[in-house]
Amino acid sequence: MSKRFINSINYMRGICMLGVIGIHVGSIALTNPAPNLGLVSILEILTRFSVPAFFFLSAFGMFYSEPLSKPFSYSTYLRRRLKTVLIPYVTWSFFYMLYSAALSHNGMIFEPGNIVKTLWYGLAMYHIYFLVILLWFYVLMPIWRPMLRFMDHKPWFWFPLLFIVNAVFNFYSSYIWDFHFSSSLLQDAFNFRLNYVIFHYLFIFMFGAYTAEHFDDVKNWLSHHGVFINILQILSTAGILMSFYGVMKYLHYDALSAVYTVHQLSPTGMLYTVSTMLFLLYWWECRPVPQKVHFLLNMLGNYSYPIYLVHPVFLSMLTGIAAHLHIYLRSLHIIIIYCIVTLCAILFSALLPKLHLPKWMYVCIKGK
Repeated sequence: MSKRFINSINYMRGICMLGVIGIHVGSIALTNPAPNLGLVSILEILTRFSVPAFFFLSAFGMFYSEPLSKPFSYSTYLRRRLKTVLIPYVTWSFFYMLYSAALSHNGMIFEPGNIVKTLWYGLAMYHIYFLVILLWFYVLMPIWRPMLRFMDHKPWFWFPLLFIVNAVFNFYSSYIWDFHFSSSLLQDAFNFRLNYVIFHYLFIFMFGAYTAEHFDDVKNWLSHHGVFINILQILSTAGILMSFYGVMKYLHYDALSAVYTVHQLSPTGMLYTVSTMLFLLYWWECRPVPQKVHFLLNMLGNYSYPIYLVHPVFLSMLTGIAAHLHIYLRSLHIIIIYCIVTLCAILFSALLPKLHLPKWMYVCIKGK
């Protein structure tokens, strides 16, 4: 018997997708010599849970459909997952390589060495590296299953320990390590480590796996700890905002440097991500969701994957038009751009099934 569809998880996909678009639109706001810090904090800081949250959601889906209690066929699992991610990854990578080459009138990216480097590290567009990390998580599934089974014996000990170890690793990777190698291959491997080193997101991935394995227990715990969850969310949100404004006030960072410092891999960013996952699960699993909100969030969740893949096209077009018309992008323009990009990406996703394309094209575009 197949397990029930969990609306809250689908809602989270949609919300996270809105957050990812916010991060990318926020980078435009940061180009302003005097950016609106309130808008930047919304687009670039409060959305920071979005990227690691997708690893939580991916792990949840993997372990919810392939629980530890059932037989596991690695070849069948991998074939299905690679179809969902690898084929769209390669398709959209080449699309963005063509897109960038056309805009820059430079085809050097199609030199064999550059193609390999671009695909290996996910460099075709600023957002697509996520799929590289996800593919590594998929390929290494035989490690995660026994690891979760082992951690399951004492989760209240192993998960806090993994969080601390992961936070220390991320701290050193983000702020301390600065190695230089004579080999360009080794230097690229170090420079692009955030694009493929899965340990950066190991805790949140395993937390998603644990939540899937014990979803009813987690839901029951959340239903009895609503006050704690809400307070934790308030404190973690205040913490990440204070970190953002604090590094600007006390370390004299500009807004761009502050955003690069207070990101999802920072200690406050990791805590904020975990808190937000629990907060959203509480409000969407343990509290009633209005029907109109359900419809909107469910639609966003259903369209989240193609929205993720295509939205940089519309963002690039709008910023290009603004540059051509010499429009100085103030806060209102940034908000309008966000809305238009989101609506265009939703429209693309909604129209895609109505085009009646051959099945192989659907596989290339969105994996199914």
